[in-house]
Amino acid sequence: MSNEQDQQVTVRLLPDGDPYPALIGGLDGQLLRIDLSPIPAVIALNAGDLVEVTCPKTLYLGEVRSRQGETMIIGVEHSLDRETLALIQQVWHGPAGQ
Repeated sequence: MSNEQDQQVTVRLLPDGDPYPALIGGLDGQLLRIDLSPIPAVIALNAGDLVEVTCPKTLYLGEVRSRQGETMIIGVEHSLDRETLALIQQVWHGPAGQ
């Protein structure tokens, strides 16, 4: 996971929020630090909100534990390898074009 630090990711409010760009600041056990790019003021990501963080290799699902300005701490509940997830989706839905 350390190779994902400082990588561009997207964060979105579950279940159907829009994705917003961010950077991974670090992962310490089950706590993921995200540094948000400036986001529109109408979007509120606050403690208790459920979020999805999409990284190049991993999909994280968790709860916002705290937020100070553009830094957010997320308690990771689930982390999924995106390559494995894509293989499962392919088996579940069948090959494209069917």
